[in-house]
Amino acid sequence: MFTLVDFITHVKGIEYILSITFIAGFLIFWEVLKPRPFLTIMNTGREDVAHIQKTGYGAVLKTAGKIAAAPFIGLAYLVMLPVGFAFVLSSELFNLALKGVNGALGIFGRTMPFEWRPLEAYFAGRKGKKNSDEVKQTVE
Repeated sequence: MFTLVDFITHVKGIEYILSITFIAGFLIFWEVLKPRPFLTIMNTGREDVAHIQKTGYGAVLKTAGKIAAAPFIGLAYLVMLPVGFAFVLSSELFNLALKGVNGALGIFGRTMPFEWRPLEAYFAGRKGKKNSDEVKQTVE
């Protein structure tokens, strides 16, 4: 230990080890003071084993797989953050460019409508106007 940072890191490491040791010791001491020590822990363990045997080991393996996949999903999220930021930035720049084009066309008395209208979604195409003959046939 030659620097203050080395000393502080060493002391913090010892503090963490001591605090975990004292917490574990307190939990064990608390269980020993009960009339039937460790009974709740043993009952809980038996219930867990019975549940695993009842449902099968597939659910346990599925849960373990999800736990093992969590860091990789988080890493994928971190990798995709810049991509999402670039997408949002490019869409905002695109909207700004469209407003500029509309402004330039407005000088000449023309407009270029390009807006996102979420209430107007024509998934099957826009409905055309019916002829008066078609309306009469549907009424009869």
